[in-house]
Amino acid sequence: MAFVKFILIAAVFSMVLSLSKEEDPDVITKPMAMEAKVHISKPSITASLNHQVLYQGEDVVLQCKVPEKLTDLEYAWDKDSVPIKSSQSTYNISGATVSDSGKYSCMAKRGTTTSEKSDPQVLTVKNPPQPKVILSVGWSRVFTGEKVTLICKVPNTPTSWKYTWLRNSLKISDDVDTSNTGNSLSILSAKQRHHGNYTCETELQDRPLSKALSTKFALSVQDPPQPKVILSVGWSRVFTGEKVTLICKVPDTPTSWKYTWLRNSLKISDDVDTSNTGNSLSILSAKQRHHGNYTCETELQDRPLSKALSTKFALSVQDPPQPKVILSVGWSRVFTGEKVTLICKVPDTPTSWKYTWLRNSLKISDDVDTSNTGNSLSILSAKQRHHGNYTCETELQDRPLSKALSTKFALSVQDPPQPKVILSVGWSRVFTGEKVTLICKVPDTPTSWKYTWLRNSLKISDDVDTSNTGNSLSILSAKQRHHGNYTCETELQDRPLSKALSTKFALSVQDPPQPKVILSVGWSRVFTGEKVTLICKVPDTPTSWKYTWLRNSLKISDDVDTSNTGNSLSILSAKQRHHGNYTCETELQDRPLSKALSTKFALSVQDPPQPKVILSVGWSRVFTGEKVTLICKVPDTPTSWKYTWLRNSLKISDDVDTSNTGNSLSILSAKQRHHGNYTCETELQDRPLSKALSTKFALSVQDPPQPKVILSVGWSRVFTGEKVTLICKVPDTPTSWKYTWLRNSLKISDDVDTSNTGNSLSILSAKQRHHGNYTCETELQDRPLSKALSTKFALSVQARPPASLTLETSWSDIMSVDTLTLKCEIKDGTLEWNYTWYKDGLFEQTILEETYSVKATEETFKSEYKCRGNRTVRPLYSSFSEGFKANNIVLKRKVLLAISGCVVCSIILLIIGCIVLRFTRKPEKQEMVKEDLFFSMTDSKTQTTSPLQEYLTEIGPPLDKEERDESTAILNEATPIIEDQIKEEGLPSKEAGGFTSFKVEKSPLKEKDGLQSLKERDESTALLNEAVPAVDDQINVEVSPPKETGGFTSFKADISPSPESNGLSSYNVET
Repeated sequence: MAFVKFILIAAVFSMVLSLSKEEDPDVITKPMAMEAKVHISKPSITASLNHQVLYQGEDVVLQCKVPEKLTDLEYAWDKDSVPIKSSQSTYNISGATVSDSGKYSCMAKRGTTTSEKSDPQVLTVKNPPQPKVILSVGWSRVFTGEKVTLICKVPNTPTSWKYTWLRNSLKISDDVDTSNTGNSLSILSAKQRHHGNYTCETELQDRPLSKALSTKFALSVQDPPQPKVILSVGWSRVFTGEKVTLICKVPDTPTSWKYTWLRNSLKISDDVDTSNTGNSLSILSAKQRHHGNYTCETELQDRPLSKALSTKFALSVQDPPQPKVILSVGWSRVFTGEKVTLICKVPDTPTSWKYTWLRNSLKISDDVDTSNTGNSLSILSAKQRHHGNYTCETELQDRPLSKALSTKFALSVQDPPQPKVILSVGWSRVFTGEKVTLICKVPDTPTSWKYTWLRNSLKISDDVDTSNTGNSLSILSAKQRHHGNYTCETELQDRPLSKALSTKFALSVQDPPQPKVILSVGWSRVFTGEKVTLICKVPDTPTSWKYTWLRNSLKISDDVDTSNTGNSLSILSAKQRHHGNYTCETELQDRPLSKALSTKFALSVQDPPQPKVILSVGWSRVFTGEKVTLICKVPDTPTSWKYTWLRNSLKISDDVDTSNTGNSLSILSAKQRHHGNYTCETELQDRPLSKALSTKFALSVQDPPQPKVILSVGWSRVFTGEKVTLICKVPDTPTSWKYTWLRNSLKISDDVDTSNTGNSLSILSAKQRHHGNYTCETELQDRPLSKALSTKFALSVQARPPASLTLETSWSDIMSVDTLTLKCEIKDGTLEWNYTWYKDGLFEQTILEETYSVKATEETFKSEYKCRGNRTVRPLYSSFSEGFKANNIVLKRKVLLAISGCVVCSIILLIIGCIVLRFTRKPEKQEMVKEDLFFSMTDSKTQTTSPLQEYLTEIGPPLDKEERDESTAILNEATPIIEDQIKEEGLPSKEAGGFTSFKVEKSPLKEKDGLQSLKERDESTALLNEAVPAVDDQINVEVSPPKETGGFTSFKADISPSPESNGLSSYNVET
């Protein structure tokens, strides 16, 4: 049963698989390894085309089919027998182009089996056909209202085209005037908006790529052209009897226009005077009835909507116009010399009139004063003969029927009238501030005169004080500048030749005479109780002046002390209230602007001025012997004051020390008795009420104050190096004292250690020379008599305890030991010191012991050591010790050893030389040469130095100053020892074997300068032993043998005691 089910399932599965292969022919199954060979029939091609022609851009699919239902087939395509790269059963063409047109074939293949080539499938690809717009009904140029029909024609047109109409590239929609049916577009009634370029767009239904646009069709839609009436013969303005021809002109006119003429909108019929032919209308003899507006109407035949009416042409027909003479330039009443121009005016005048001028009915000819041009007549300079009636006659050229005569124009010519200046308001002699009005009167005056006012022949301009209105000139407030001769000049406006000048009118303008207040009795500066009388004086005074008195601009009324009569004012007894500025005011009766105010008269009323004592020369606090001058100063002082001087309210009389001259009091040499309060009393001569006393002036007279020296910084007993500041104090001291410092009565000058500033003296670093008695001397600047000397201030300056540095290591151990021991001793008898050590000027260390050990190295030998003591009580430290260099000791030892070796070698050589000379020298030729020595000693009177000292001072290498001084001193002490030890003679002569002989002589020592004892000699010998090593390394003697000595030179050594060496000889070595 199970096996049956398996057979059924396999059969069903096989059936389903075979059905699926038939439904999907594209599925190619892989052949079995042992597939049997099959037969493939000739394939056929089917195309997915609904149309025979394919338009460019459309898609098409070609399919190659085999009759058998075979799987795993491959296909080969070709076009026009050219293979195409495609192995599928279908061939797709997307966006077909014209180049895709051709014959397509295919073949099927399976394995090695290939079918026959299919029959060709022809494919045609074209561009869509372009439509064309053509005119069916109407015209391409239509008038508004006419009908037009357009057809969109497509060549070889199917019936399924879809049409779209466009005007100026915009789609046209149907409206009242437009109808779109099929391929036709009808404009039922053309409008201006229908004007434009028309195109149609075609497209096959369901084939959007078949769309095509036609070329443009220009449709012109416009209103019928409006005709225009133009004048052919005659004028638009004609006179009766003249001929006129009008033309009706149509722009761009066809020859088929029909013309109709109208006058004032009525059709014109031909008559005797009128002829109408084609587009022209002729009026043979114009009449008044021909006057009016002419129009013509045009219409195309068979096109009733083309009718148009021209604009109006106005034809004027009238009698010739009468001209009129009018005044162009000038006036109908002119003055001689003026210019006049007359115009002959014709109403609505053409430009071709001919003019003839007449005066008093007689034709006018051109002359010097007359010019006739066109329609104008100019009289350049009017004369009396030009007076009369003027007319003009007009006529159009070549139109004799147009002549006409104007009416008369009366022209009057005469001389300008002379004006006159008269006084209207005021006086011919006025005061400043008053009003004056002048009138310029012209006889027979028109209203149009222009008036110009002049003062002293200069034109007057309006200002604040002057008003010029019409023929009047008003001076509202007269000033000095208004004084002068006035004239007026008249001139008609714009008529300069009508000018005329009046006669002169003299106007006098001056300030009201200024009164002056003068003093009649008394003084301008009075003291209370005195009398004063003032006078108000007016120059060139009328008798009618009125006087008013004022004090400080306020009117003065009569009272007990004041009397006002006429032009005088009297103050009987002056008071403080009468003080002020007095003026008087004058005024003429009935002329208020004649008022004048005098200048101020200053009347000073006051109590007698109190004088004041002031210092002229000197000071209010003076010292005895100085000079003082006092001045008694009176404010606003007259020259006639009398002065009286008082001291402590007692009158001062002149004496030897006092001089009283004018307002000054001089004390030539102040004394204690001149001390007190000074006052002065003043009084004007002949005016007893002017006496006054000054306030007190306190004059102090005393001896100059003695200064005192006080200690500001430091102590009165100081050690060297400490700072001290002294102050010079002056009791009750001004700020202008000058200070001078003295030490032991000698003036102290500033130096490195001393600073003198103001009243202080600072010693920055005390020295022994600063020890002494200090005083200060004070003096006020520019007041030599104020000098004073202080008491003495004793300042003690002591030296600091000295420090001594010595070498504790013995001489014999210097070259063998590893350390050197130095000792620092403070020689003041106390044991409270500790010690500070310095190496080459730099701090090394501070220790309590007085000894200090250093390593014996080459660097140590070259270094300089110093020491100083320190403690906590004054003096805080000692002085520095002298510098110590171990190298100096080593150097001395080396020099000593070198000299010792040289001396031994020299002695041996001398002995050998002497022996040789003794045995080789011939006795008969032996000569003694004096002064030719190796060492030659000179007499001590020559004061020569030893050779060693000269070498050290001139030839040797540079030494420290201290070392050179020390070596020189030791050498001076050692010289006498050498003198006593050297005395030999007997040397070979110059001829003896080439050696030079020498002689050593000892100079005797003076008794007073020589060594006194053997002990002193032993001490000198010890000093020499110390001196020789010090110069051992500095000796460098060069011996150059001269030609005549056989290779050696002579030496001479002089050893003699010098007086300044205390018995020691200096010596010198010469070569």
